[in-house]
Amino acid sequence: MSEAPETAAELEAAAAGWRQQMRLPYLLLLAPPVLTLALALLLFIGASPLPQRVALHFAAGGNPDGFGAPQDLLFLPFGGLLIWLANTALGLLLNTVARLRPAAMALWSGSAFVQLLICAASVRMLLAG
Repeated sequence: MSEAPETAAELEAAAAGWRQQMRLPYLLLLAPPVLTLALALLLFIGASPLPQRVALHFAAGGNPDGFGAPQDLLFLPFGGLLIWLANTALGLLLNTVARLRPAAMALWSGSAFVQLLICAASVRMLLAG
């Protein structure tokens, strides 16, 4: 075990490390809904000049093979939001009840990563429109 900090400088360094450690979970918890809202706004604004049919699915070669209405693009961010809600609830359960903080952080990191992928996919579909 490590020794308790004895001087004021050691105590301040330990407190700063703890504060830094506590910021990451909050960032991971808040980033996906902020990305969802930003993506929904982008899709709402960007969908008006799109044609009646936009690419919704791409084949392995990168060519669009599934088409739909521009409003169907809004399913992407809200699907990501559902993933975020499930991962947040399970992560909070793991963090508080089971005391498995690394597992909770993995879930929260995963939901943030999924939201970034959804953003990239949505922008690609808007540009391919």
